[in-house]
Amino acid sequence: MSATNRSEQAPPRDLWIPWLFVAGMVLVVLVNGIMVYIAVSSFTGLQTEGHYQRGLNYNEVLAAERTEEGLGWAVEIGFAETGEGRARLSVKAADRDGNPLNDAGVSVRLIRPVQAGHDMDLTLAASGDGLYAAEVELPLRGQWDILAQIRHPSGNYSTSKRIVAQ
Repeated sequence: MSATNRSEQAPPRDLWIPWLFVAGMVLVVLVNGIMVYIAVSSFTGLQTEGHYQRGLNYNEVLAAERTEEGLGWAVEIGFAETGEGRARLSVKAADRDGNPLNDAGVSVRLIRPVQAGHDMDLTLAASGDGLYAAEVELPLRGQWDILAQIRHPSGNYSTSKRIVAQ
């Protein structure tokens, strides 16, 4: 009687539980695959040049920043678009007392932070009253970092500014 009862019993209702674990693992693999695709396809390949040496020289960088702060200079970077892809880049520098810093050498590096291969270096010409300027033609619209370095007989100074070219 017990043998016939087993064959007449309804099939177990919990057969779906192992498939739940399989579906969970498939979901994990699918999500990980999507994350890997996004990570690989969105990486621009940009990296800091000389990152190891910059790390070793970090204390020197901090000392240079303290020296710059001690100078008390007021430095302003100006960026004014003058036409399609063209702009006037300027740096105005004054000492601690507000006197213009003339007789300085001012160089600027324009860095495209989101795309490699478009960085450029400029030397700004003195325009008088501590103003140094140059015309620049930007190959692309968007974000640019302006790194200005001022070399003057009384000291050196560097500053930066992020701009968006329309």
